[in-house]
Amino acid sequence: MMIEDWDAPDGPAGFEAALDLVRSLWAEGRHEGVPDRLVAWAMMVESVDRLATLHGPSATAALLDRLGRVVLDTPPGAGPGSRQ
Repeated sequence: MMIEDWDAPDGPAGFEAALDLVRSLWAEGRHEGVPDRLVAWAMMVESVDRLATLHGPSATAALLDRLGRVVLDTPPGAGPGSRQ
């Protein structure tokens, strides 16, 4: 999957399945007593590393820049998934 696929309507094929997988890992972490903040950091580190390997550092940096703008533009208290 290319980073550019994010601009496709309704997201790339398989995205919902991937979200379900990630959400199940969150639930498993809670069940095991792993704090959400540690799971979040671990997922972020692994995600950035994988994206940089798959798409290169420049494309990954551009994606992270875009993500930063979305996070800053999202109103406080917005529901889960509002930054997708």
